[in-house]
Amino acid sequence: MNKDMQIIREVNIQAEYFYADAIQLGNHAAYALRKNHRSQLTGLENLANSALKVADILDYVKRQTARFPYWREGFPPAENPTQSFGERLKDYLEIKLQERRDIICGPKMLNIDNKTEENRHLRRRIYLLLIRQFLRQMIIQYEFNVSFDGSRKEA
Repeated sequence: MNKDMQIIREVNIQAEYFYADAIQLGNHAAYALRKNHRSQLTGLENLANSALKVADILDYVKRQTARFPYWREGFPPAENPTQSFGERLKDYLEIKLQERRDIICGPKMLNIDNKTEENRHLRRRIYLLLIRQFLRQMIIQYEFNVSFDGSRKEA
């Protein structure tokens, strides 16, 4: 199997492991943004699908969190109910998905170190693919949740 196919396979395997987290953040998004601000997440998804670098996605999350009070809203069922949606999303993308990238790139999987420019590029690509996959799952949960007009809150 060539390297590109291996990367896609491993990203999809990791996506199964963070599906529950995407559900939780999707529920938080539905609680905070409600149906009124759907364009905020479609904008994020469009940006993620076209971005060439992770920083563009993280900057969008930070900008929206700074601009809009609903991005700063906590979520009572969360582990930390005072942490805002924007902070929680940013932290997840920056910390948890980098950890997933490191698992994929580790010696037990694809063995992509950080020593050559080519390998650093592959690591950035894997990280971007993980972010896209996570956001896709999270936004689908948001859409599903708000389609019930808030009458349904999955945990």
